[in-house]
Amino acid sequence: MKCVRLPLLSRDFLMSNVDTELLVRHHSECKDLLIEALKYHLMPEQRGVLGNSRTRPRRCEGASTVLFAVGGGSLFAIHGDCEAYDTRTDRWHMVASMSTRRARVGVAAIGNKLYAVGGYDGTSDLATVESYDPVTNCWQPEVSMGTRRSCLGVAALHGLLYAAGGYDGASCLNSAERYDPLTGTWTSIAAMSTRRRYVRVATLEGNLYAVGGYDSSSHLATVEKS
Repeated sequence: MKCVRLPLLSRDFLMSNVDTELLVRHHSECKDLLIEALKYHLMPEQRGVLGNSRTRPRRCEGASTVLFAVGGGSLFAIHGDCEAYDTRTDRWHMVASMSTRRARVGVAAIGNKLYAVGGYDGTSDLATVESYDPVTNCWQPEVSMGTRRSCLGVAALHGLLYAAGGYDGASCLNSAERYDPLTGTWTSIAAMSTRRRYVRVATLEGNLYAVGGYDSSSHLATVEKS
């Protein structure tokens, strides 16, 4: 059981199938592994501390690093097309297009999935989210954000997806929210001290950094972290 990645299973499966298994209930070490998995679900802000070999998705041996170019646009068109660059073959190739055309979109990877967050479709700013699975070469819809955001900053940290700042079609934003792929829920988190669109977000040593951007009146050189 210690080789099974229980934390990466859904909470419903853990409660309906694992917790009801008598072999697990009557074995103290198996119960501890189940508790570990449930803690990972119930305390997302502690995942950096709770992380271990069971919380990391398996990686295919021999798999090469791939760079993705997702969506985008020009003065004349908004694109949903996506391309992938294989470092092993030194070539770009087309992959499945997103279900929605997106420019000014935020993109980040968690595990073996790529997430396209928000953006602008040529008519309105978006709250929708979709994820790409390179194994099936398909995009699937995810739960939408609580706020429409284009020109946002997106980053992944400890298996959670963070979306910060951006533009909602009316004003520049300083709000931020966090998505948990395991539970399919968005949660509002502390807002940035400065409104930022075209902001870039990165992670370093367990912290999120919001770098630069535009506050609707001037371009920013300021940086803040969470």
